[in-house]
Amino acid sequence: MEDRQQHQTKQSWLRRHLPAIMLLLFVVQPVMDVLSFGLTQCGVSNTVSLCLRFLVLFGTGALGFALSRHKKVYLTLGGIVLIFAVLHGWACLSAGYNGWQNPIYDLTNYIRVVQIPLFTLCFITFLRETGEDGYQTVERGFVINFGLIVLVEILSTVTGTDPHTYANKQIGVLGWFATTNAQSAILCAIVPVVVMQGMRKKKMGYLFASTIIGFGVLYLFATRLSYLAIFVTAAGMILVMLLSRTWNTRTAAVVLLGAVVCAAAIKVSPMYANQSAHQGVLQQKQLEADQMIQTAEKQYHTTVKQSPEQCLTPLYKEYLGEMADRFGMQRVMQTYDYTTDVSELKDARRMKIVYCTYLMEDAGTAAKLFGLELQDMVWENRTFDVENDFHGMYYLYGIIGLALFLLFLLYFAELIVRALLRNFQQYMTPEAGAFGISLCLLLLHVYCTAGVLRRPNASFYLSVVLAVIYYLITIRKYPVQSKT
Repeated sequence: MEDRQQHQTKQSWLRRHLPAIMLLLFVVQPVMDVLSFGLTQCGVSNTVSLCLRFLVLFGTGALGFALSRHKKVYLTLGGIVLIFAVLHGWACLSAGYNGWQNPIYDLTNYIRVVQIPLFTLCFITFLRETGEDGYQTVERGFVINFGLIVLVEILSTVTGTDPHTYANKQIGVLGWFATTNAQSAILCAIVPVVVMQGMRKKKMGYLFASTIIGFGVLYLFATRLSYLAIFVTAAGMILVMLLSRTWNTRTAAVVLLGAVVCAAAIKVSPMYANQSAHQGVLQQKQLEADQMIQTAEKQYHTTVKQSPEQCLTPLYKEYLGEMADRFGMQRVMQTYDYTTDVSELKDARRMKIVYCTYLMEDAGTAAKLFGLELQDMVWENRTFDVENDFHGMYYLYGIIGLALFLLFLLYFAELIVRALLRNFQQYMTPEAGAFGISLCLLLLHVYCTAGVLRRPNASFYLSVVLAVIYYLITIRKYPVQSKT
């Protein structure tokens, strides 16, 4: 009896302090990112920050399980994760692990992926236990983290230590963060929620600050996705105001003005500068490629049309040499349809997808179902791990792994569709719109980059956004609307 009372007292203490714990989980995210960046810059292994992330993950999971009144859901998720881990390990073992450390690397990578459903489930539990207090904490967490990121970007710029989004060109404001695509996804997830809060306050000072700083950070980041996010956020929030019947002309005008200024300034934007520099490099490389082909044609007294493999071998060795060494030059040329377009040959994303496609084609049935070993994607010290998350899920975890993840996402998509069909006016709120925009931008990053699903710092926000969507649909209490 005494033990039971102590357990209830401990749970009561946890529930009272849960909003503070949730806020702490937010704040440690950029802190861990900066710590990881600092360790890397000092030439120290990031094992410390990685262990810290795993500690946060396991601590969050334990807290969610302890507080949950639906423990069967946690046990079911744990069972699925464990069974799939065994099957994936069996598939890799059947193909033959290349070294004793490789299973550890593989497991570490797997834990990064399964963090997403676990964190989502935990935050659903936290929101269920805390209600509106918990939801307000999430909104506050987005604002605080945005403030921390902006502060880091300012400090890195002022001190001249900003590594830049594109380091080789010294373009874009990144801050003390290591992974460009992950940081782009984080900013794109945060800004719509921050702008929404500025719009909701109906005070011009808050609105101007959230819009100018939010759009400014996306503009200066220099990636195409971050630049696109400005217009998705502006158009999306204006549309949400119309649909949710919360229209305010001054508010809409400020947000629209911010987007128009960014559009008008496109030719002086870091994004434009990066794309121009990239096109300049491609043009120069194309001239060199054409010269290389002409030299080969003279050497072998033939033409590309007559003998493509002979004339194009030097060009393909230049850009796709490692892949040709492993899979054969003829196979590579046929896949690329004997193209001489450098923009295609130099496309790293496509090259890595082709490389992993070859791996999967040559693998057995077990690998096709449950995925390849991460180390299989390394050849002669070069990594060919794909730069697109959905492709990565397929190659690393097979058809079954990708299907499980898509079913996880489709569950939330179904929740959204059913809610809007059931009562559009009730569920179409500024809050729902902002988090919906965040979700769309995160999924766009999942499709276009490898910066979310296996990046714990970015996938944290995906989990929180999904949990908030669940809360807004199934947990939040709405005023009863009188029938007319």
